Amino acid sequence: MSLNWDDLKVLLAISRSGSLTSAAALLGIDQSTAGRRISALEADLGAILFVRSKTGFAPTPAGEVTIARALEMEARAIRLSEEVANAGQGAVGLVRIIGNPWSTTRLVERAVPALLARHPRLDLRIITAYAGRSLGRGEAALALWFEVSPRDAEFAVKLGDVPYAVYAPAGVDPGPLPWVSFWDDDAPLRGLIRWIERERKAGEALRLTATDSAVLRAGIRGGLGKGLLPMCLAEGDASLVRVADGPPELVRTLHIHAHPDTIQTARIQVTMAWLRESFADVFLPATVGRTA
Repeated sequence: MSLNWDDLKVLLAISRSGSLTSAAALLGIDQSTAGRRISALEADLGAILFVRSKTGFAPTPAGEVTIARALEMEARAIRLSEEVANAGQGAVGLVRIIGNPWSTTRLVERAVPALLARHPRLDLRIITAYAGRSLGRGEAALALWFEVSPRDAEFAVKLGDVPYAVYAPAGVDPGPLPWVSFWDDDAPLRGLIRWIERERKAGEALRLTATDSAVLRAGIRGGLGKGLLPMCLAEGDASLVRVADGPPELVRTLHIHAHPDTIQTARIQVTMAWLRESFADVFLPATVGRTA
């Protein structure tokens, strides 16, 4: 069976707009042409792809399968076009990097200038988010998450282990201090939350909770209490002191989440290689030692 790509474009336009009229407008064709093409596609496949109603078009189970495969074809076509247009030019275009605020800020402060100097036709868009925002299909994007399972067709590869330790305000006895702690009700595995619940003794108050380590660092600096911080974030801060020597109290694994639709593009490959190269300088403290 040979399917017509123009028919599949109508299918995708309907799935995105919800109606035949809007789909025709998106494609710049008249409604009768769009209707003929979706009918031809249904005839070729021998299945009804949409349920028509006054409120719009809703995909049937067969329609959902066809839409998913058409999206894969569209992504491959976009990737091919990009690779041909940018052949021999290296990394070109926009890459979105998604992650929590403290980790993306560290990247911008310590590593992004070198990347953009090396690849002047590459653009970055930093998106701060929590609880593992998923990647859009066909979107040239990477996400950096701790303890988040890949969603949909995403996959995850280990970037590295990030050590955490307990810090208190400098010059203050940490013993009687209350705690500050990471807290996010949507956190998938709640590793940091479980740690503080296990370590906090009876009677010790929990005075401040936040969804980002940079906020907790500010709270500790301000004398609100002691708390667990990424060692790379606290190292070198004269207003903070580590409560105990020795190995880190906690180690969390940071993963790169990617999507198979865009993983082979030059801009994603370059960005992933840069993240690996930059990991030690961005996320490891000198006191723990840095290895490539």
